[in-house]
Amino acid sequence: MARRFGLFSVILLLFSNGNIAENSKISHQSAGIYVRLNQKAVDYVADLASDALPAILNNLSPPDIVTDIATISKLHISNVAKPNISAKFINDKGVAYNITLASFRASAFAQISVFLWTYEGDFTAELKELSIQSELHFEYNGTTTVKAPVCNVTHSELSLVFPPGSSLSALQSEIKGQIVSAIRDAVCSTAVEALTFVMAQKPIPPESPTYQKPASGDPNGFSVAELGASLCQVDTVNGKDDSAEEFETTTTPVSDDNNSSLTGEETPQAYWGIDLSVNHPPTFTDEDMIIGLDGGILFNGWKADSARQPQVLNKTRLDKKMVGILLSEYIPNTLFHHIYMYDLGNFRHRYTPTALPKILQKLSKAICSKCYIEVSANLTEQPRLEIDAHLGARVQLSGNVSIMFHGREELHDVLTANTKLHVTLKPTVRHSRIFGDVSLTNVDVNVFDLGLGGPLAAPIEKLFSFVVPRVLWPQVKKRLRFAMNRRGVKLPIFCGVELEHTELDFVNHAILLNTDFSFDLPLFLAKFKKYLEVKSKMNPNLPKYVIV
Repeated sequence: MARRFGLFSVILLLFSNGNIAENSKISHQSAGIYVRLNQKAVDYVADLASDALPAILNNLSPPDIVTDIATISKLHISNVAKPNISAKFINDKGVAYNITLASFRASAFAQISVFLWTYEGDFTAELKELSIQSELHFEYNGTTTVKAPVCNVTHSELSLVFPPGSSLSALQSEIKGQIVSAIRDAVCSTAVEALTFVMAQKPIPPESPTYQKPASGDPNGFSVAELGASLCQVDTVNGKDDSAEEFETTTTPVSDDNNSSLTGEETPQAYWGIDLSVNHPPTFTDEDMIIGLDGGILFNGWKADSARQPQVLNKTRLDKKMVGILLSEYIPNTLFHHIYMYDLGNFRHRYTPTALPKILQKLSKAICSKCYIEVSANLTEQPRLEIDAHLGARVQLSGNVSIMFHGREELHDVLTANTKLHVTLKPTVRHSRIFGDVSLTNVDVNVFDLGLGGPLAAPIEKLFSFVVPRVLWPQVKKRLRFAMNRRGVKLPIFCGVELEHTELDFVNHAILLNTDFSFDLPLFLAKFKKYLEVKSKMNPNLPKYVIV
């Protein structure tokens, strides 16, 4: 009995310890999108940054710096050597990075007020052998905090050159101290505070008293989105078109066709957004980092309450390529929620009799030869996307379709169709080039329910019940499959980025993309300088390039 009791006690103790260990693990919220970066990606980006920094900084003139006691103007940066940049992941902690810069020179005019005295004049500062060694640790305990337990900023020489008789020479040691302090603060404090701020961001619900509608951006200000869009435009940097028109802010063109419209509650004041909450804080191994964002679509600040995030996603499939992305079905379902809730998917279009397909022109003449036809459609259920590891992405659509003949004195309600479509897409990637070489294949389209109503329901229902599932849809499926498999459908172009060795796959509840990539740095630098040249002419608070 004692032996049995002892054995039972050991088993109970092991079981209890297992539960304690399980409960002690820090759990994170589910995320709509997971992104994995490996060491190869970090090394590649570090090499790009090493090449880009001298090209961006040399001959750059930043805007004036104004503080309570000093004004720094006529800044000019030059002699920026190519830095050596490296970064490594630290298991369970974060990332360590090293930056060494052989030389850096800046000239400026300074006006400094100390008590009752004012010192002013030109000066040149030259920094040699700047070295930055730092570690960023990400800690999660309900919220994510970022710390820099290691942050060393050293330099072999900092020299200041003043014109003969300059009053600034009396403040030489103070100016040197301010320069070193500014560099150290930027590396050790500002970066940490910025990352902590980003990690803590959550969307404020519109009913909150602190909620504010996002303000429209300054059309003359620097916009990352606008610069990114310019990368997708036809390259005009090589002299084909030297105008600034490609960077002008434009509005969305309005269709000349007044016969069709999407109806709903969306107004010019409506706005869309993305929930960038960090649901799964960065987790690190020595080889990679994974971060998870909510990714849900916001409409007028509102989240999609009906969309549910999958509780378990197979993140182990994010493999050894440079970037892995796991995009869950939650994100498109948040979009479908807003489209259905705010009637954004309603459609109405008018046709003249001569604009109809030939098969319907005879029906039009028989009912009302001089009438125009109005086709309208609206969703009756919220669309839903389901992703299956074997079947692919399946979308279920339900809606009403109405066809009416309008005459001067007559109105003929021909039919109303209640339809349900179950569309299945299972794309594969044939080539890794993003510029038109990636295609979608293996498309299946299935209609599993169709009902008709209206005054002509009986004869038309028999016709459509036979024609739609047995004649029309097989032809549509055949054409779609031919188009997808022979010609392909071009994916959106990520300008300047070329995907390589790309693999697209499915897991339950998510689409999986694993890929290497390369970036067109010369294109980016040319576009960046052109963009900054145009913007700085309209906004004096932006940096500009000077011709020496």
